Amino acid sequence: MTIEQNIAELVQASNNLTGVVDGKIQDIDKKVTAAENSVNSFVANARDEYPIYRQTKNQYGNLTDTSLDFFSKNSQFNIDISLYREIHSNVEWALRDAEEKEIMTAMGVAGVKHFQPTIRVMKMVWSGFDAGNHSTHSIFPNPIGNGSCAVTIASYAKLISGSISGWWLAGVNDVWGLCGTNRKGAQGRYLHAHPYVSTPFGEVLFIWAGIVSGHVPLDRDAPKWGYWPSMSGDSPFDTEQGV
Repeated sequence: MTIEQNIAELVQASNNLTGVVDGKIQDIDKKVTAAENSVNSFVANARDEYPIYRQTKNQYGNLTDTSLDFFSKNSQFNIDISLYREIHSNVEWALRDAEEKEIMTAMGVAGVKHFQPTIRVMKMVWSGFDAGNHSTHSIFPNPIGNGSCAVTIASYAKLISGSISGWWLAGVNDVWGLCGTNRKGAQGRYLHAHPYVSTPFGEVLFIWAGIVSGHVPLDRDAPKWGYWPSMSGDSPFDTEQGV
């Protein structure tokens, strides 16, 4: 056997070994991908199965004059809260108006006929804010939230004018959608969940603002934020008492 033949056989053996290794690597990659998909699916499903409880009161939207019950205002400039409209259960989808359909679609309940409670769309209007002399915070749930555990602060909202951001209005824009933020827990942490204004005046619409214990994914394209069971009162809905 010539040297050339020996070299050719070695090259072929090397190529064969490379092919075997590549095949094993591809097989391992497939198994790793399948395992990752399985873990991701488990985590997503586990989040759906884990109970979420609301820390803050009046996610429903009860009002006293121009104040949202159990929410505090920044007194340095004018902030008025009012009921913009209500969306009621037991109405056929085809009979709902365009705005109702827009809002319910953004909430992930397009086509749904029955739900609880009535969806109260709230309007916040601010004016007289002076960036040089006033604190930027607007309104926040009172009592304040407990951040010792993981929490989610969110709402559904649409910006009409001006600029406001942060907390349960993080990511708000001129299209109805899910807004908010997730926070990891830290011992003794408390939460003043007050969105920040940055214009002298403005207006924003919002639904179901609040803080819950636990992690709720905040995907505008697949919203999971809901009207959560309350830790206060005698009923998980507590709409009458505003808690």
